[in-house]
Amino acid sequence: MTNNDQKAENLVKKTEVWPSEIAIPEGVEFHEHTQVDLNDAQLDVTYFTRTKTTKLRPAMVFIHGGSWKRGNKEQFYRQAAYLADKHNVFGVCVEYRLCDVAKFPSALEDCKCAIRWTRSVAEKFQIDPNQTGICGGSAGAHLSALTATTNGVDAYEGTGPHQSFSSDVQLAVLFNGHFDLSDQLKDHVQDQNMHDFFGGHPWEIPDIYGVASPFIRVCEKTPPMLLLHGDQDLFPHRQSIAMGERLKHYGVYSEVEIYAGKGHAWFNREPDNQITTQRITEFIAKIFKL
Repeated sequence: MTNNDQKAENLVKKTEVWPSEIAIPEGVEFHEHTQVDLNDAQLDVTYFTRTKTTKLRPAMVFIHGGSWKRGNKEQFYRQAAYLADKHNVFGVCVEYRLCDVAKFPSALEDCKCAIRWTRSVAEKFQIDPNQTGICGGSAGAHLSALTATTNGVDAYEGTGPHQSFSSDVQLAVLFNGHFDLSDQLKDHVQDQNMHDFFGGHPWEIPDIYGVASPFIRVCEKTPPMLLLHGDQDLFPHRQSIAMGERLKHYGVYSEVEIYAGKGHAWFNREPDNQITTQRITEFIAKIFKL
């Protein structure tokens, strides 16, 4: 592991932390659901919903960070609970197969499976299947962006359940993400993690690094995106700026906000968690016309 790789490792351990317990607002409940038929993997889902609802509502699926090798679905519990409480959004926090269990594209397939599961319970929970978004941070932002930019690409559906339902998303919210893996390699801060996730070095499997770059996959059919990044992040905020510019080039609505003085995964801590949660709420309300 290079010095920069170790810096990245230490950074993620320090910043990708979140409370194991949160205060659930009155009128909101949460439940566990387990998928067990994804190549013998057990993938847990926690969903947040208002106790009572009388109308169709949107859904947001949250993908945790952790360099594709650690982390869990608790990262976005606070956001999911807040959105359920304030805007009647059905919030789904999911886990995916990490790189020590399975290599790319398994994690992407799991994200798409989570979207399909959400649509499979749309009638039960009064979810509008045409208003499903995805949100992630760091490695979770990479997977979220990749999920969004592979709408309609059957090659990444995998063999998981609920295949009769679409895995397309209608918006994406992306915290300090990795979007152009060729550019990411310039800083040598994720080399080892990318090797572990993709199963090889870029000179060994260059095509994989290409197809796994959301930046390259942007087109006029890409859904709207909100990109949030700290300007002191070791994982450079130029990635979010470039992604926003590429979306604009193809006529895709996007918003990019760079937070001065903020480092990696700053949104996990207060008061930035509240500030950024309100920011994503505004974006979701605008796109889904809440």
